[in-house]
Amino acid sequence: MYGFIIPAKGMELLTGLLAGDTLTITRCMVGTGQVPAEIQPTALTDLVQPIAQATSTQPLVHGKQVDFTIQYRNDLHGGLENGFYLREFGVFARDKSGTEVMIYYGNLGDYPQWVQPYTQGAVEVRSFPVAIGVSNAPTVILEYNADAFMTAEDVADYCTVVILPLFLDEARQLIAQHNTDPAAHPYILGITDQLDSRMSLIELQYSTDVNGNPFRVTFENLDSVDVAGVWNQQKARVEF
Repeated sequence: MYGFIIPAKGMELLTGLLAGDTLTITRCMVGTGQVPAEIQPTALTDLVQPIAQATSTQPLVHGKQVDFTIQYRNDLHGGLENGFYLREFGVFARDKSGTEVMIYYGNLGDYPQWVQPYTQGAVEVRSFPVAIGVSNAPTVILEYNADAFMTAEDVADYCTVVILPLFLDEARQLIAQHNTDPAAHPYILGITDQLDSRMSLIELQYSTDVNGNPFRVTFENLDSVDVAGVWNQQKARVEF
C-alpha cells in the first residue's frame, strides 16, 4: 500500500483537459526521498530525491479514468549499479505551453522497498498501479517506450480496450466492402437469377394472351439452333 496525491500543478493540467485534448505523459520517475513535514505534498513539483527513470504499461482510458502501471526494474538503463530504497515515484506530463508538470506523486512512507543492484541477470521488479481521473476522456500518448512487463490481467485489459475496438472497426469495413462487391455472394446471386427467370416465365404465361397449345422456349440446349448472340450456358440464356 502507498499514499498518493495529485499535486496542485498536476490538478490544473488534468482539470483543463477538454474532450479531444491529448494527455502527453513524458516520463515516470522513482526516488528515495520523503516529504519534509514543513512542505505540503500538493506543492511538490518534483520528487524529493529522484534516483532513476521508470517505465510503464500502455495507458488505458476507461471513461474519465486513465489506468496504467508504473514499473521500475533494476535491469533498466543498462542495469542498476548501486542499490537503493525505493520510497517515492511520480508521473510527469506536458501542458499546453510545453512545460513538464508532475501530475501524480506516490510515497511508500515507512515501508520503502529495497532494490538491489543488477548482477548476474537477477531482475527485480517493482510495480505500482496508477489511476488518474480526468475531466473528459482524453487521448493519451507516451513520450517514452512502454517497456513494462505485462501481467495476464494487463494483456486482457489491453486486448479489450484497445485491440477489440480496432478489430471490430476493421471487420465492419471489410463487411461493408464485401456487401458492395457485385461479385460477392455468388450462390445467392445465382438463386436470384433463377427466380428472375421463373418470374419471367410466370409473367409470360399469365400476362400474355396466348391461345392454342402452350409452348415454352428455353436456352438450356441449343442443339441444331443458330444463335447470333453469346450463349451463357450456366444461366441458360443468350446474351447480346
